[in-house]
Amino acid sequence: VIANADEIASLQERAQQIAQKYLLIDSHIDVPYRLEEHWSDVSRRTEDGDFDYVRARQGGLDIPFMAIYTPAESEASGESFDLANRLIDRVEAMAGRAPDKFVVVRTPQQAQAAANGGLMGLAMGMENGSPLDGKLENVAFFRNRGISYITLTHALSNQLADSSYDENRRWKGLSPFGREVVAEMNRQGVMVDISHVTDETFWQVLEISQVPVIASHSSARHFTPGWERNISD
Repeated sequence: VIANADEIASLQERAQQIAQKYLLIDSHIDVPYRLEEHWSDVSRRTEDGDFDYVRARQGGLDIPFMAIYTPAESEASGESFDLANRLIDRVEAMAGRAPDKFVVVRTPQQAQAAANGGLMGLAMGMENGSPLDGKLENVAFFRNRGISYITLTHALSNQLADSSYDENRRWKGLSPFGREVVAEMNRQGVMVDISHVTDETFWQVLEISQVPVIASHSSARHFTPGWERNISD
């Protein structure tokens, strides 16, 4: 059934009302690395990029998760830890420059308080676990810096697990260190994100984790048959 123009307008109006009424969260927005490569003031409407405060507010967004993304190659170069901290600094600077618009949030309670106060809460998720740098204590370090989830891998298999993009699957799922990290993430209250991992990694994470995991930016494989990047149906 093809809706007529009036029906479409009515549906769009209803969708806008819902978006403005309820707490709306986007679990993965690639702003910090974009600003690392080319700075812009996202507290204002921008001509490029997929996010700024003005457009996000128009769409009803309350809590965007800023992706603290480190390229897969940065693990081999030893740059992951420093880059992740610089990107977190950028998110903190966004809130510092526009305290009437943004506030960094680290807990659900802070997220709700931000929304109640009319502010956009900037949560953070780490995309690629290589900034942990092989040190279990860095889970707590980054939790204290505001990281609420960690996507275990990105485009290459890393110190934690095998990536769905990488044909080199040395761990056959999680590495021994990765198993420790999943348990430590549970202890520290950091969500385990299984976007980008292999099926073997996915099932091993579920065996270890004592709490539900998330897929922050993955769809169902039904829509992309044979593409492991999306989650098994």
